[in-house]
Amino acid sequence: MIAQGIKPITSLPKFIRLSLAVFGTGITSGLVGILCHYLLEFIQILVFGNDKSNLLSQFNSVSPFRRFAVLLVVGVFASLFWYFLQRRVSLLSISKAKQLVGKKSPNFLGQSLHALMQVAIVGAGSSIGKEGAPRELGALFGGSLSKALHLDVVDRQLLIACGAGAGLAAVYQVPFASTLFVLETLGVAWKSKNIVIILVTTYLSAYCARPIVGKEAMYQVGKVSSDPASLIQVIVLVLVITPLAMMFSFLAKKASKSRITDKRILWTMPLSYIVLGGIAALYPLIMGNGQVLAQWLFSGGVSAYLPLILVVKGLVVCLLLWAGSYGGTLTPSFTLGAGLGFLLTSCLEIFGLSLNPTLGMLLGATVFLGITLDAPLTGIALVLGFTGQGGLVAVPLILASLLSRILKNRWKKKQ
Repeated sequence: MIAQGIKPITSLPKFIRLSLAVFGTGITSGLVGILCHYLLEFIQILVFGNDKSNLLSQFNSVSPFRRFAVLLVVGVFASLFWYFLQRRVSLLSISKAKQLVGKKSPNFLGQSLHALMQVAIVGAGSSIGKEGAPRELGALFGGSLSKALHLDVVDRQLLIACGAGAGLAAVYQVPFASTLFVLETLGVAWKSKNIVIILVTTYLSAYCARPIVGKEAMYQVGKVSSDPASLIQVIVLVLVITPLAMMFSFLAKKASKSRITDKRILWTMPLSYIVLGGIAALYPLIMGNGQVLAQWLFSGGVSAYLPLILVVKGLVVCLLLWAGSYGGTLTPSFTLGAGLGFLLTSCLEIFGLSLNPTLGMLLGATVFLGITLDAPLTGIALVLGFTGQGGLVAVPLILASLLSRILKNRWKKKQ
């Protein structure tokens, strides 16, 4: 009698079911952000101790041998994990999951463990980005909720994309940038309905995660201003950084496409982490997804080895991806761009130009992110959100992104 009195989900109006999916995706993605935050913090405390001053101090608080040993253990454990997981589960990217809606659903447990492992290895010092995990988990929840609510294929695809953006928004507290990310990179049409739904999920997710993740900007940076001399800075940085960003993007994508998943992963991944561990034993700045290195630069850190550190950082990211690791390139791209912006601005000052090195870092990060994400608007919004900037500083960033896009398109036409 009770069962007969319960109306099936399909009897609810489509608007109600869609609303439930939208709000459910936003809330669960916020919880994903909290989970990733706690997992990352737990792993960092477990392997590096409880030094809360900053992450670089946490890395430095342990001996060089321990840094090496931790990364070696991570490489061995992660290789075993991904080898056996991929024997049993077909891992789907967000774009692939969208394409297969109505045909094949992701393995919920397998995809969840896959995503959480990405967070864990970054917490232990791996040099790739952690942003792939919350995006994948958010997309997984968005797809599962929309399927359970019997939405049509188009709406289910939209909720998968919204979940990815909401996961990103929760972890980094950048809901507006995450909205642009969904529209620019995940194949979602710029329609009013889609934009409203994306905004609701990203802002709701960020709001839910904020009490735990915190609302402070990811990087502590003083307010930056620009002047007419910044135009020279913009032009030089765009001309130099754009091709370098294109090179890194090409290498990272090629490494990901050629990622080793067969038995070779049992030696290639540990070997790649031995390489990383050997470097990290001497230079802990290379550890992590790049946040430590970027904050060190924003805080006035200087090293004669910075050019070499940036080259090694980019190559290690590609090496880890090729050797079998999973993860993102968003934060590494931000760091590489910021480092190049700092170096080039310092070079320009040799010629007597009085330029703002922090602005140079913001410009470099904007150009690099715009190229590697293939999303110029997202790149601008992420840099502003990550550093807590606003106002007129956006003008040179927009100009740099526009010029970089033009340069990239002209280069492609010549190929």
